[in-house]
Amino acid sequence: RSVIAGLYAAKYPAHLNRMVLIGPMPPNIAKQYPPHLTCADSTLAEVLGRLAQMQKARQSSSPPQDPQAACEEFWSVLRPIYVVNPADAVRINWGRCELANERNAMQYWSEVILPSIQKLRLSAEKLATAKAPVLIVHGTKDRSSAYGGARDWTMMFPNGRLVTVHDAAHAPWIEKPDLVFGAIQTFLDGQWPGTAEKVAD
Repeated sequence: RSVIAGLYAAKYPAHLNRMVLIGPMPPNIAKQYPPHLTCADSTLAEVLGRLAQMQKARQSSSPPQDPQAACEEFWSVLRPIYVVNPADAVRINWGRCELANERNAMQYWSEVILPSIQKLRLSAEKLATAKAPVLIVHGTKDRSSAYGGARDWTMMFPNGRLVTVHDAAHAPWIEKPDLVFGAIQTFLDGQWPGTAEKVAD
């Protein structure tokens, strides 16, 4: 979604007043970031391992697992990566497994959407026409989208600033609601929040 928003901002600058990106994926998904700009920790490794085991078990199961049950199991395993405090994982309810078109969303993501995004090569030059203010909010312990990507987005947008949410993962509004919602409200009211900074490198 962040990539789509960035492309839209550059192509239709007159249609955009201001924009907020929360935990955006890096503008160039293949870029590798140093450890302090990403969060490939033991929680992520454990979750990925459990997902691999779950996929292997599904392939050998007979009869096949009920699609809705499979979707719910997948999200129950995945959701801990989106928060720092494990107790907050129960607040992640993004699967929408009751909807048939959502049950294979990850397969569609990996087979169609992601390969398309990987072909893009975004740069400051390509986003130069996106003059509207852009507020980027990102947790430093985001395991899903590297924090380094948020810094890159901020530098690429001509009028971008970054709110860094320390000790928060991909859902910073859950872990630091006052900081996140306060910054967004100030920004939508027409001002830069005091926590927003320009990024030079």
